[in-house]
Amino acid sequence: MHISVVIPTCERKGRLLSLLQNLDRSSCLVDEVIIVDSGNDKLLPADYSRFTNLNIQYVLSERSVCIQRNIGIRLAVSPWIFLCDDDIEIPADYLQQLVIHVNKYPETGAVSGLWLQKENSGWKATYPVDSARMLFWKFIFQLGIWGEINCAGHNTVTRKIKQYYKGKGNHISKAGWPVNIDFTGEYAICPVYSLGASLVKKEWLVQSPYDEVLDPHGIGDNYGVAVDFPGPGIHIVNDVFVYHHKEPVNRLKESLQYYRRTLALDYFIRTKPRLKHINKYRVLWSLTGNLLSFLWVRDGVMVKAGYKAISKIILNRNPYFMAGKAKRKIAEPML
Repeated sequence: MHISVVIPTCERKGRLLSLLQNLDRSSCLVDEVIIVDSGNDKLLPADYSRFTNLNIQYVLSERSVCIQRNIGIRLAVSPWIFLCDDDIEIPADYLQQLVIHVNKYPETGAVSGLWLQKENSGWKATYPVDSARMLFWKFIFQLGIWGEINCAGHNTVTRKIKQYYKGKGNHISKAGWPVNIDFTGEYAICPVYSLGASLVKKEWLVQSPYDEVLDPHGIGDNYGVAVDFPGPGIHIVNDVFVYHHKEPVNRLKESLQYYRRTLALDYFIRTKPRLKHINKYRVLWSLTGNLLSFLWVRDGVMVKAGYKAISKIILNRNPYFMAGKAKRKIAEPML
């Protein structure tokens, strides 16, 4: 299989070189590695010439991870693209396992291993729902779930809710949030998942590019790409793992990430035909649930972020939608 690797990066030279070392030692050789850098701490040829198994193309870009990814995708010569965040760690056989999966299941257009995040208690791939109270809250407000439902069904309401989720499987909630609850079997299919270490058909990415209206950090970008994939979803191979180190350099605070992810969701449900069944009132209802949670734990920073996001949506002042509308107006005379 012919594969191009696309890596957007910004001010993370150390992590990037570590990733290149992973790729250089990979059991699956790739045709090229395209690094799209928007930072000030540039790579020099001497920095990457030691990776003898890699054909590296190094290009510069303005600071926007979505623009950077799209540049790399356009430059790629291969029919398959391995999308890489710059702060991940890839085992030597990771890419080879994804290729094996594609060969076994030819209908696959996007595939990833389990995305492990570095948390205080260790590496985590999922965030299970362990209590009936949490399950009820997420159901009532149609919030996202990223893990198994483990709480016991001791009463009729809990059992009914568990049956509801079992019947739905992995899906997008009525408020637009990803619900990935089933990771059983050889692989799972998720409508939305991290694409930070995914093998994807180039034609899928050309058809559904990264939306360059989003903020330079691209918060929520994978959601906008995945919902327009022509296939049923992203295949997640359950015995293959990639490690996300959550590099603190050039990373936004949690509250700002939440604010921008919320605005990205509102923007996508207003611009993506596949999400036309979701309206902003359902989103606002779910955000109210989050806001009440922030108030309950007395997290003032998150309360402020949640309130600001709700206000922007209610007043139709989402900056992404406004920027996208302006961009479309500029393009109209060219049509």
